[in-house]
Formats: sequence, structure tokens, C-alpha cells
Amino acid sequence: MPIRKETTRHHLRDIIHKERIQKAKERRIKRKQRKESGAPAGIPQTLESLRTVDETIVPKDDEEVVIEHETDEFSSIFNGEITPKILLTHSDRVCPRTIGFCKELSMVIPNVQLVARWHLPLKKIIPMAIERQFTCLIIVNEDQKKINTLVVSHLPNGPTATFRLTNVLLRREMRSAKKVKYIESNVIPHLITTRFMTRLGLRTERILSSLFPNESRLPPQPHSRTIVFHNQRDYIFFRHYRYIHRNTTNAHNDDDDDENKNEGKHNTENITMNEVGPKFTLKLRSIQLGTFDSQYGNYEWVRKRTEIGRSRRTFVL
Repeated sequence: MPIRKETTRHHLRDIIHKERIQKAKERRIKRKQRKESGAPAGIPQTLESLRTVDETIVPKDDEEVVIEHETDEFSSIFNGEITPKILLTHSDRVCPRTIGFCKELSMVIPNVQLVARWHLPLKKIIPMAIERQFTCLIIVNEDQKKINTLVVSHLPNGPTATFRLTNVLLRREMRSAKKVKYIESNVIPHLITTRFMTRLGLRTERILSSLFPNESRLPPQPHSRTIVFHNQRDYIFFRHYRYIHRNTTNAHNDDDDDENKNEGKHNTENITMNEVGPKFTLKLRSIQLGTFDSQYGNYEWVRKRTEIGRSRRTFVL
């Protein structure tokens, strides 16, 4: 009876390595045969292309969606009847980095008033904000000197969205922002929102877009700022750009006559753009009906692992 050779850890590693080499060789042969035959290339498989089928994915021009948007809480802002007026505050006893983040956020979003918390509970802040005709209340929270939560509560009837806030990078911490010394706070930024496809995603998009006036959804100006909310795999990436249109004159030096030189000149338009910050990442935790109420509030949607599941291909936005 032959003696069975024991498979050690190193022997198993060599076997796996040889299998990978063989599979890579087979892929190269198939790719070469496909190119020789002239067959079209296949679609690459990503988490977005393999996404679990969701019945709530609807286009923005759907009739039910349009009717719902005409009668929701933000219709007056999107119609231009009301200009957003935002009150920005933070939690108690925050670190200087959180205060700096709030200051930069107040310069990025137009018509924002930054107010210190002064140990006031939200039950007192919300009625005071409604009396002063604020349309939204933004709260930045931190835990152990790390910014972790962003609460957006629309006034006076809600809703209130709670986001997990991660990957916060201030302007002074960005390399590209060092070239720009200031932000034109008086310039209304151009707003771009992408890849919000489900009913919940469109609802989240309306909550974030209502922070900006109606002029931000018009065509961009020649000298403007751009704010992007990009949704990818339920993570909402916030980016802030600044761009300038510049006209440059190019001349041809081949001709000697002045007339030929003037005819050879032509104007070209160049766009210089850089990211000025801040930048951060949001992930939706819950949407609450009405203003913020942690005890007796009714929730429209709450992220639960038992309902969403643990599949990496399931997205809600």
C-alpha cells in the first residue's frame, strides 16, 4: 500500500499558485481567440452590474414620482417660492476640528448661520429656529473627538435624516486646496446629484438638494463653484470644486506680416478646476417623520441588517 504524502501548508500554497497560473493562461488564450474572431468584449462584472433586482428603482420622470414631488415638503423650495435659510450647530464640548468643519460647511452652503450650542437641548432649539423662519437645522455630532454623525432636520414639518459621517477631510488638510486661499461664499454653487435610483434614493436626494436655493439647479455660471453628491453603493460622497473659464490667445509665428499674424491668432477657452474641500462621506441611517425627536418620533425608514441582509449586492439608494 503506497504511503500517502502529507500536504503541508507550503505544499498547499504551491498548489494554489500553480492553479492561478493555469487559470490566467487559459484566460489569455480565450482573450486572444476572441480578438482573432472579432467577437465583442463582454461587460465587466461589478457590484453595480450584479445588483440585486429592486422593484423600487424608478426613473425621475415617472408620473407617480413627479406628482409626489409636487406635493411633498420641499416643493416650495424647488419651485423658488422659499429661499432656504439654514441653522448650523454642533454637539456640546466639541473639539476644535469639529468647529473648523462647521465653519467650512457654513462657507460652502449658501445662507447658513453657524451658532454655538451653549448646552441647549434640541427641544428648545427647534422652536426658536421655527420662530426665526429657518427652513432647516443641521447638527454635527462627534464621539471621542471624531466627527461621526450629521443630522438634517427640515423645519417646521420635517422630515429628519440622520447620516453616518466618515472620511472627513478639511480644506487645510487637502493638497489641492492650498492653491485657493478663500471660497467665494457669495457665489451660489452649482449642484450635481448622481446615481439616486430608488424611491428612497430620490427621497434622500430631495432632502440634500433642498439645502440649496433654486438657482443652484440652473445652468452653471462661467465663474462658479460646484458641489457634488455622488451615490455609489449606498455611500454618498460629497465633493466641492471651484472652476474658472479662461480665454487664451494662441498665435502662429510662421508668417512675417502683421496681418497674417493677426489672422493666425485664435482664442481658446480653457477651464481650470481644482478641489477646494471639505470632503466627506455620508451613509443614510434613518429618515424620521417630523422634526427631530429621539423618544417619540415616527420613522419613515431605518437601516436594519435583518431587512437589508448581508449581501454585498443589495443597495437601498
